Amino acid sequence: MKSVKSCFALSSVWWKTVLLSACIAWAPAALTSGSPESALAEKMLIETLKNIQYLELDEAIALSAELTKNYPDYRLAQLIHADLLSMRAGNFGLLNQIHTSNPRTVGRYKQEAEVRWRHAHSDENQANVTLAHSVLKVGNQPHVIVVNLAKSRLYLYQNNQGQLDLLTDYYVSMGTAGGGKQVEGDRKTPIGVYHITDWVPGERLADLFGVGALPLNYPNIWDQSLGRTGHGIWLHGTPSNTFSRPPQSSQGCVVLNNDEMSSLVAKYNVSLATPVVILDEKVESVFFEAEKLAVLTEINAWLVDQGQNFDWGKVSVYRYPSEEGLYYATFPSVENDGHLVHQYWRRGHDGGWQLVLQTTDPVMIKTSLS
Repeated sequence: MKSVKSCFALSSVWWKTVLLSACIAWAPAALTSGSPESALAEKMLIETLKNIQYLELDEAIALSAELTKNYPDYRLAQLIHADLLSMRAGNFGLLNQIHTSNPRTVGRYKQEAEVRWRHAHSDENQANVTLAHSVLKVGNQPHVIVVNLAKSRLYLYQNNQGQLDLLTDYYVSMGTAGGGKQVEGDRKTPIGVYHITDWVPGERLADLFGVGALPLNYPNIWDQSLGRTGHGIWLHGTPSNTFSRPPQSSQGCVVLNNDEMSSLVAKYNVSLATPVVILDEKVESVFFEAEKLAVLTEINAWLVDQGQNFDWGKVSVYRYPSEEGLYYATFPSVENDGHLVHQYWRRGHDGGWQLVLQTTDPVMIKTSLS
């Protein structure tokens, strides 16, 4: 039996808030990452934390040693392994000194451990609930990406005749100042619905961007109408000497592990114009099915009234994140081949629906970015 003293010492270290307490029952990890290497690393990390939770320090040390050997650039794993070795040696003074001297670095990796631990204990249905709140209807695009900043997670869905099926999910990092970008240089990640506009391979970029980048069309026309500024918001990889980055560590981009970034492009063949919904679950409002029906009915009626040969099957409709009562619709233009129509709808004070903003932009559609 572990002594009370050893339990107190363990609960006093930096991962106390990660594990909450040694009395919490272990739940199976809800890991669905489609990248085998990263999935294995995350599974090993969660198992290490599980061993720490139950004071199985020898097992935790052995597993963290294997983790750091297999992934030498995984800095969170290195920190945990070093702490475990210090604890086994009884050198708590040195451990506390190191952590006190480096509060920002330790805090950032502690935050990464927290979000990964919470994801491993989350309800697998949460991703689909978030999807149902965000995507009312999909057209004929092959994929939809949803980034939940509150969970530091990217979800990739495949479009199967209008039904979105979850293919994989990845841990991601965001801007150092969190979400809700407003101006150039605020180091925030935008919240909204965007589209992938290009693929830039890593050999054309600085090492900071890893294996490559998928630029997004921020600021979109809604952002511009509100005076939001900035540019260069991408999905991109990590530096070659970095396995993963802390949750809030970019200048505003969404950052993936290089292995997972490669998988997104090469394995799943995400295409140009793929919609990317970026939201923060903590600020999302409750969505009602009746509202969904009303929005889709109004947009469909408007399209019919135009007297043009619109294909309803190609229309996509999204609830716009963090904008009360705002909905975004997009579909191929009938008049301008190779263009997408972008519309923003909102319910007026009289209860009726209003088309508040519309534009058309050219769109490149390819089945592969590689």
